Amino acid sequence: MSTQVAVYLQDAHAVREGMEIARYAESKGFHAIWQAESRLVREATVPMAAFLAVTERIKVGSGVVNNWTRNPALLASTFSTLDDLAPGRVILGIGAWWEPLASKVGVHRTKPLLAMRETIEAVRALLADQHVTYNGEFVHLDGVGLTTSTRSAGPRTCPSTSEQPVCR
Repeated sequence: MSTQVAVYLQDAHAVREGMEIARYAESKGFHAIWQAESRLVREATVPMAAFLAVTERIKVGSGVVNNWTRNPALLASTFSTLDDLAPGRVILGIGAWWEPLASKVGVHRTKPLLAMRETIEAVRALLADQHVTYNGEFVHLDGVGLTTSTRSAGPRTCPSTSEQPVCR
């Protein structure tokens, strides 16, 4: 068994410093570098793009982007764009935005596991180049698909029940 080691960056560093850390981690054989997204301090995807642009092999992940303030289509589009920059090296880490800040900006979280499941199912389908219709409790998409030259034909429908959404 081989152990994979990664670097996790919070929000206390400048983006350019993070770029240097990413280059250094890659030169030392690290598997990945993760960029935190913190409560209104640092957004994760811009530093991730910078890290991907200055490295060639290391994977770069979000630790984590929240599923309450980003629509699944926006998440899929953003991470598809990052993958275009560095194919196969992007890791999407999704998590719930924490309190007490969420409720102060109008995000009232209920059923966090169901909301996370719906987001993950919809994002996976979108990143698989499928058109998605999803009518969940938290995720609502109507024939949404990323515009790519390799998009699969036909829609993907993800109906949900009150117990668990199911994609077909």
